[in-house]
Formats: sequence, C-alpha cells, structure tokens
Amino acid sequence: MKKVFTALLIFGILSAKSQTSNDILNLLIQNKAITQEQADSLRAEHAIKQQNSLPDKKFKVDFEVRPRSEYRHGYQQLPNDTSTYGFHISQRSRLGLSFVNESKLAAQFTIQDIRVWGIQDPRSSTASTLQVFEAWAEPYITENLSVRIGRQRIAFDNQRLFADNNWRQGAVSHDALNIRYNADKLTSETALAFNQSSELLDGTNYAPKGFENYKFLAVNFSRFKVIDNLYLSLLNSADGYQNATDAEKLNIRYTNGGRVDYDLKPFSFTMAGYYQSGKSAKDKNIDAWYIQPEVKLVIPSNTTFRLGAEVFSGNTPRTSINNDRAFSPLYGSGHSFNGSLDLITKFPSDVSGAGLVNPYLFIIHPLGKMFELRADFHLFYLKEDYISNSETINKYLGFENDLLVSYKPNNFTKIDLGFSWANTTESLEIVKKAKAGANEYTPTWAYIMITFKPQLFSASFK
Repeated sequence: MKKVFTALLIFGILSAKSQTSNDILNLLIQNKAITQEQADSLRAEHAIKQQNSLPDKKFKVDFEVRPRSEYRHGYQQLPNDTSTYGFHISQRSRLGLSFVNESKLAAQFTIQDIRVWGIQDPRSSTASTLQVFEAWAEPYITENLSVRIGRQRIAFDNQRLFADNNWRQGAVSHDALNIRYNADKLTSETALAFNQSSELLDGTNYAPKGFENYKFLAVNFSRFKVIDNLYLSLLNSADGYQNATDAEKLNIRYTNGGRVDYDLKPFSFTMAGYYQSGKSAKDKNIDAWYIQPEVKLVIPSNTTFRLGAEVFSGNTPRTSINNDRAFSPLYGSGHSFNGSLDLITKFPSDVSGAGLVNPYLFIIHPLGKMFELRADFHLFYLKEDYISNSETINKYLGFENDLLVSYKPNNFTKIDLGFSWANTTESLEIVKKAKAGANEYTPTWAYIMITFKPQLFSASFK
C-alpha cells in the first residue's frame, strides 16, 4: 500500500508539472512498485481529470471593414450612346460576437453598417444604416443535433439555390428556425420560416414595403458520403408567396433535386439537377428544370481548371400564358455563376423568360501564398426560341471575360482587383429590353476591394 501511495504522489507531482508521466509509471512497473493494472487505472483517472479541466466555453469578437470602389459602364445594364461612366465607393462595416459552449449552446450576434461614401450629410444627418445581420442562438439537443433560431445565413451546397450572397455589401440573411444534424457521413439542415410585416391582430396579410419576399419557407438540405470520394447532396424546397387576391392563400413553388460529386484526383466531376413545380408568385403553373455538369482538373502547379455549363429551361413561343417553364435559381448567387458584370443574373427577366445556356471555363492560379490569379470565360445562349417583331432572334447573346487578382499580405487583410468586359449581341439587347444600338458598345467594369477582418478578442474558459 505504501508503494502505491508513493506512486500516486509521484504521479500527481509530475502531472502538475506537466512532465511525462508515462515514463515514470513504466519505471515504477519495472521496479514492481505498482502493478500494470494500477498504472492503467492511474492513466485513466489522469486522462479524465485532464479532459474535465479543459475549457469548454469560447467567446470571440470579430471585426470587418470592407470598402469597395467601382467603375461602371455596363454593369447590370447595357451601355448606350447616352450612357456616362459611373464611379462610387461603398463600404461594409461589421462587428460580430460569437459564443460557444461545447455541445450545449452556440450563439452569434452581428451588426453591420452599409453605406455609400457621401450618402449622408456629415454635418446634420440623423439617418441610420445600422442593421442586425445575424442574431441567433443554437442549443444542442444531442452532440450531433441542434436547433438554430433567429436571423441567420442560409447557404447550402455550392450556393446555387441558397446563398449568403457575400458579394453584396449587405449580403443576405433570413429569419428562420434551422434544425441541424452533423455526423460523419451525413449532414442535414431543415430551415423553416414564416414572415409577417407586423404584429397583426387579425389575419396574416403580408405586405412588405418596397420589396418582394416569400411568406413561407421550408427547405431541407442533406449531404451524404456514399463511399470514399463520392458524395450525394439533396435539396427539397417549398417557398410560398402570398396570393395577390387572397391574403390567406399561398402560391407555393417546389424545387427538388441535388448534386453528385466524384473526386478522382487530379480530376473531379459534378452533376447538379433540379426540377420546379407548383405555383409561381404570379399564380402560374410551374414546369421548369435546371442542370449543371462540370469537370475540374488540378495540375501539379495547383492551377485549377473548371469546365462546365449551366442550362436553365425557359418559355417557348408556344407556352401557355397560364404556365411558366422558366427556372428560377431561388435565393442563390448569380454573381458567382453567370459573370461578374451581372448582365444575366436576374431570372427570368434578364433573358425575358426564354431560358439560358451558359458554358464556362474558370482558371485559378496561385502565385505563392499571397497572390492568386483568376480568369473566367462565359458564353451565353438562349435556351428557347424568342420572337421579336414576328421574327425568331439569334440565340447567341454574347461573351464575357472576368479577370481577378487577389493579394493576402496577412491573415486578416485581402485586396481584390477585378476587371470585366463583354461582347454582346443584338439578341441580348432585345431580351434585356435595352436601348436600340446598345450592343454596339462594350460593357466594362472594374473594382478594387479591401477587406480587413481581424479578430479583436478571443477567450476560452470553464
């Protein structure tokens, strides 16, 4: 008993001093001061004490300032003979507080200020642009299951249908409840939302001022690891807009589909496909679809090539006025998929509902740890025939090239320099309802964006 007590005392002293205790225990076993079973028991007890002494609560304060200067001559809309060049500087400023109590509770609160330099009178303005971007709490029901409640980002998969749209200075967040499950081979999120304009005493009339939004949303996204290097993503969404004549009736649009990813280095392959049905916000019957095949190659220099296409179904000249075959990419990021000029990112209006075929090639090349070069190439075609002045127009809409240089001098600073230009056709001028002759002018756009994103404070405690 005396030997065991001595061993415990030595083990305790060594542990307190953070020295290697296993060597001492092995030495005690060799000298027969303790048995192997006693040593194993000491190790287990020490491991439990160490685990219980680790901090399980974390608190962080993050800050972001993101000014962006933009030169515009054809951004979003085609230039014409009366267009002048535009220039402005916008800025996003954010302060984020996050708290995590491991496997028990997580919480996030982010406020942001969005402004264009000079938009307010610095001497007398009382207008405020401060807004809450995120405000949610996420209690854990089990280690793998939690429920996030409040204003939050809803971004799924490659963000084609649901994105936080971080390119926009204001980005996008939703007021929702999100049931989240995270395990080794399966992750899943189910988001639910119901929107109102005010606290009503009677009925559920939703009348947002100055914008359109869904009244009801239910969406599930799941991602499965089928086998090594093979993943399957499924998305099923129902978003409901209030009927124009009956406030208690919803026009619900259903979007169902998914994406398959297969990684076979240095190549990887993906195929996405979705089908839409139900009722549009304008009370039309929806029958629309979307596919996106892509192959990616990463060569030894770490240069990445992404070759693919997006295909959106559209309305034909024979489509009934009560039907809608134009696929909508819901609340996804068009800026990341259809060109930085954003000439064809608002669906279906930018193509007059005729659908889109967008073959693309993205080339991304790192230059050391600080620089990255990127070049995106897009071709645009109408998916369906479009008739203007009793004639079917050419389906070819144009070509776009986006160039980007990124520089990261440290882990909290990033500088982006971008330039885009396009060669457009008369067909794009027609479907975008631009001024006659607009296709004769070259759309151009350039920007410099600096992102400062330091972590101001971080603490771990019991």
